[in-house]
Amino acid sequence: GREISAASGGKTKSGTAGGSATATSTEDILNSILPPREWTEDGQLWVQYVSSVPATRHDVVNLQEELDKKLLQRKARETGICPIREELYAQCFDELIRQITINCAERGLLLLRIRDEIRMTV
Repeated sequence: GREISAASGGKTKSGTAGGSATATSTEDILNSILPPREWTEDGQLWVQYVSSVPATRHDVVNLQEELDKKLLQRKARETGICPIREELYAQCFDELIRQITINCAERGLLLLRIRDEIRMTV
């Protein structure tokens, strides 16, 4: 999940002032895992940050259903080398890392390290 905010003249960080240090460090970790997206629309700079809202069981079920739906829609192969399947699973894994990081930053960072090592060795 991502949150979108308009930026006037440069990068801005959404959220309220005076947040807890833990929330800030979690957001920093999330932004390092999934950097904010930036684009300009009608002369306005937009920045989309990763959401720091914890996922529910329902969100996880929806993620699984969305993965299955996209695998079918994009006609990903069920076996063998398939760049489409690889991309969709990578996106799903990144979302799971995001969800886990919100609940436990250290666990999320370990998963990120494992993900990056797997990418280097495949």
